[in-house]
Amino acid sequence: MRTFGTALFTILIVVSQSGQTHHSRANFQLDNLVEMRGTVTEFNWANPHIYWRVDLENGENWLIEGHSIPGVVRLGWASDTIQVGDELLIAAFPDQNTDRNFALVEYLVLADGTPLAGFTPNAIPAELRAGGGAGAAPGSGRGGGAVEVAPSTDFSGNWRNDLSGVNLRTGAFFDPQADMPLTAAGEAVMAAYDESENPSYQCEQGGLPIGGGPYGIRIDRYEDRLAIMGEHSNVGVENAIWLDASAAPQDQPPSRQGLAIGRAEDDRTIVFEVTNYVATKWGLGRGLDSSDQKNVSGRLELQADGLAINYSYEITDPVYLTEPLTSNGVLRKEPDREFVNEPCDPEISSMHLSAE
Repeated sequence: MRTFGTALFTILIVVSQSGQTHHSRANFQLDNLVEMRGTVTEFNWANPHIYWRVDLENGENWLIEGHSIPGVVRLGWASDTIQVGDELLIAAFPDQNTDRNFALVEYLVLADGTPLAGFTPNAIPAELRAGGGAGAAPGSGRGGGAVEVAPSTDFSGNWRNDLSGVNLRTGAFFDPQADMPLTAAGEAVMAAYDESENPSYQCEQGGLPIGGGPYGIRIDRYEDRLAIMGEHSNVGVENAIWLDASAAPQDQPPSRQGLAIGRAEDDRTIVFEVTNYVATKWGLGRGLDSSDQKNVSGRLELQADGLAINYSYEITDPVYLTEPLTSNGVLRKEPDREFVNEPCDPEISSMHLSAE
């Protein structure tokens, strides 16, 4: 068992729209950061979020929610950062329901005094960050220097959506989209919204993992296709944009991912269309289902410096939408590294639903 040093106690104390796996943060008291100390009794290292339980000094057992595995790895965590028996200081936002011992971590301090951020490096108070390094994302230049990012010439590499200005901690980014152009069927589906029915809690992913969330993606360019894998997907789940239509699966049954056929307009531009979808729960976004008539058309443009990809896409579905949904954004190139692709565990993914 690792225990706190004496000095610690002098410290006084937060592409696809259908591919989201985070849940709303509306259930947390985001204006009430509380400090708790306790001993770890259970630790779950799995996507989409890590969770652990602690016995507090007052005898209560709390469930603590953290970031995804790719997210915490960027912040300096590893699978053995927290172990059963460890004593931790945790700064977290408790559930709105005060009868639930459930909280969202903002930062924590390990037994040896090392601080770690929960979602963003700047979550760690300045007095704890004085030494630098802890909680810094790889390639950030903090705690070890910047890691060179090699430019891409063919879309290959590790990429992540540019979410500058988006506060991942609040989770508002993952709430149902307002003012969507809905048909009567779409309005009925949205009116019946129930967060507990989020398909991601059963590890059901859907659509090309290009943009729309904080997870990284890996793109590999082949002669006949772009192979795309999301860090939040189950190990081995690969999506493809087929650049050679004759090489694409000819008998692929309808699926959540659909079938993407594309073409290269030039060395730095790829356009594509995705069809062959199966009707999918929340296939058009958070709370909004999709039909088998869903269609996605998109465009990828590799910027001249090879360090960013501009993406845009349009989604139509006459069953649930009166007008197309459009989206665009930027993927930023990340340093070459081992791709983080841990499996999603349905039991862990949904454990917050039964927190007491």
